Amino acid sequence: MLETALDVIERKGYSATSLRDIAAEVGMTQAGLLHHFGTKENLLVEVLRQRDVVNRRNLTLDPGDEPMTLRTARHNADVPGLVQLYVSLEAAAADHEHPAHEFFLRRNDMVFGTIRRDIEARQNDGSFPSDVDAAMMARVLLALSDGLQAEWQIDRDVDLPGTIEWLWSQFASRATRSDDEN
Repeated sequence: MLETALDVIERKGYSATSLRDIAAEVGMTQAGLLHHFGTKENLLVEVLRQRDVVNRRNLTLDPGDEPMTLRTARHNADVPGLVQLYVSLEAAAADHEHPAHEFFLRRNDMVFGTIRRDIEARQNDGSFPSDVDAAMMARVLLALSDGLQAEWQIDRDVDLPGTIEWLWSQFASRATRSDDEN
């Protein structure tokens, strides 16, 4: 059910997808769908949770690969409907009573930790400067990624992966220069 909802939103976009569309693809009524999730907001939170499960399977933490935030940005550029859902629910989650509030609190902690570990692994292998505070850089990359996704909803000319790649390269080149100097 969630995989189907994920697929529908990915194809049609969040704002163009109705509960009726999802129910039809799943093969049940809207009432049947709401019986499982209670509200449309709860369903959408579960769709995002499923998206994270799929992303974790496909975007593993491997220092041999390009940075996690860059791989995620490249992936997100291919799924604008899901990014629209993410940005919309994240904004709504600022309300502490919104069903997505707890999801985003936990998700941001998890993503922050993943980015921090990715940076630390790269610091250990010498491909990222060791004098950079990994936690602070992880926070900056998380904020940059979320902000760029919101901008991208307004202007598709915003280069999600290119902007993150540029920032990352500013630091990675410092590590390379430092190695060359030694």
